[in-house]
Amino acid sequence: MELPQLTLDTYIALGLVIATPWLIQTFSLFSSQKSSKARTEQLISTAVLAHTLYLLYYLLVSPPQNVFKALQLPLNASPESLRSGLGERFGGEQYLPEQLNVLLKRLGLMDLRSLYVRFGHDVLTTCSYCQSFEDFALFALPSPLLQYIGEIAFVGLLTLPSSRTSNLRPLGLGVLLAAAMAEAYWVLTVPVLMPTRGTHVPTIWWHDNFVQLRHLLFLSLPIVISFLPYLHLHRVPILSSFVPPPENAAANLPRQQFQMQGQNFALPANITLSQVSNMTLRTLGHLVPTLHLLKYSHAAIMRSQSPSADAAEGSEEATPAPASRSSPSLHARATEWWRGEAFEGDVVRNDENVRTVMKSVGLSLEEERKEGDVVVEPEGPLLTSVKIAVNTLKQQGAPPSEHWVF
Repeated sequence: MELPQLTLDTYIALGLVIATPWLIQTFSLFSSQKSSKARTEQLISTAVLAHTLYLLYYLLVSPPQNVFKALQLPLNASPESLRSGLGERFGGEQYLPEQLNVLLKRLGLMDLRSLYVRFGHDVLTTCSYCQSFEDFALFALPSPLLQYIGEIAFVGLLTLPSSRTSNLRPLGLGVLLAAAMAEAYWVLTVPVLMPTRGTHVPTIWWHDNFVQLRHLLFLSLPIVISFLPYLHLHRVPILSSFVPPPENAAANLPRQQFQMQGQNFALPANITLSQVSNMTLRTLGHLVPTLHLLKYSHAAIMRSQSPSADAAEGSEEATPAPASRSSPSLHARATEWWRGEAFEGDVVRNDENVRTVMKSVGLSLEEERKEGDVVVEPEGPLLTSVKIAVNTLKQQGAPPSEHWVF
């Protein structure tokens, strides 16, 4: 992977071409109207500009060092060719730096040349104690790791909770973590082919390629994150699974009103499939305990009707009911059935033999008894479980769902 290499003067001119319109757009320079961007957005935009120019410098001006590329020699070149080529560059072999002398000694071994392809120039010239593959791998780890950590911190700054891009933080961090693991796995496991002497087989310089790919990722990711909110990709059905919607998207979207059974319902316009799924799951999570509570509440109400109410209901049976009302005989039959259920329940709960057996198996229904502040008999385990279950149903099922009525 070869990128065009620029001189420092050309890079400065390119930086001015990029920075001038960027700063004019960010701070509304030479404009009578004040910039609509907040101070935080302006600082973040300036940080993205500095970050971009910094990475462009390393991509276009200061690529990874490589003696084979600099001397235009193949990987299987002899050590004498390398030494003579470097001697011409420095004006004589006696003027070679000590690090290059160490490197030339190490490049005399083909195994270390494969590590030069895998870990790069700096690792083989600066690690004085490294001898094995594991030594060079551990020495090469901190540099890219620190670069990824720094880029993770920059993406975190770019996606602050109060910013427009706050919802893209998981996406940015996920891309960086996936790239870091992929690079580490590939560098440590990729086979390096060593051509024999006299053959000209193109060499893939894995370390150099990964450094440039890493810098390209660091260059493009903040720019993409900055422009993604304006593309509204979270509304696209397939991409919405990877690009989460903004947290305040539903609040900023216009609402469409619907009339249903005398109530006004509102749904956000352009709502995505993921938002509908989340609303549906939250509503179902509320609906299930609501139905349980309704079932048990209905049974409790039917069992708790007073005799006076039953007598009044019986007296009303002689009066013809309006056509809109249900037959009173059915209600009376239902009341009688629930009265039988209540009677059977009272008989079972008040039977001494049943209470003794339930107490012996740890299912007591006894109420808590106290003498002053001292608990003489604790509350029965079954009664405690019933109270906990009812309270849970009340908490989860009693409040209405916020997604039903807007």
